[in-house]
Amino acid sequence: MPRPSDAKTRFIDTAVVLFQAHGYHGVGLTEIIAKAKAPKGSFYFHFPGGKEELAEHAVRSAGGYIIHVLNKSFRDAPTFRAGAELMIARLYDSFEASGWTLGCPITSVLLDTTPKSERLSLAIKEVMEGWISSFAEQIARFYPDKDARAFAMKILVSLEGAWILARMLRSREPFDQVMNLIAENEAAL
Repeated sequence: MPRPSDAKTRFIDTAVVLFQAHGYHGVGLTEIIAKAKAPKGSFYFHFPGGKEELAEHAVRSAGGYIIHVLNKSFRDAPTFRAGAELMIARLYDSFEASGWTLGCPITSVLLDTTPKSERLSLAIKEVMEGWISSFAEQIARFYPDKDARAFAMKILVSLEGAWILARMLRSREPFDQVMNLIAENEAAL
């Protein structure tokens, strides 16, 4: 019996990393196929819609990973701040380990494709809504009477900005500022 191919997963994982580092337009399909070490014919079998379809899968995969990190960070957290600190530390550590090249896995695609690509705009919107909802669930768990969605959006706006500034400054400081924002808003909750 033939072994099932992992080519689709390799294409998606490769695209996530390359899009994070170079943006959607900064990476060609030939480079993705070469780095994935999978046959070109396999690419078109899995992604008949070409690079745009691959990018949609990459956005959804990366978005799901961030939700996984968020949920894992908050699972046993005794306070909202403790969960947020753990999540932000995990994101920061990964970003620093990449040499400040692999920031937000969604923003790099968003900036190159939205609103031009309806397909990618929709995928990115769904991922962002998932992030907001996941954060809001954790906020509501600790602060059931507060506007969890509004606080979740403040955190995500700050976190997206932190990824950009940290890349420019090659510094943890922007992530520390996100934690300061959380502490200030948490005190007001």
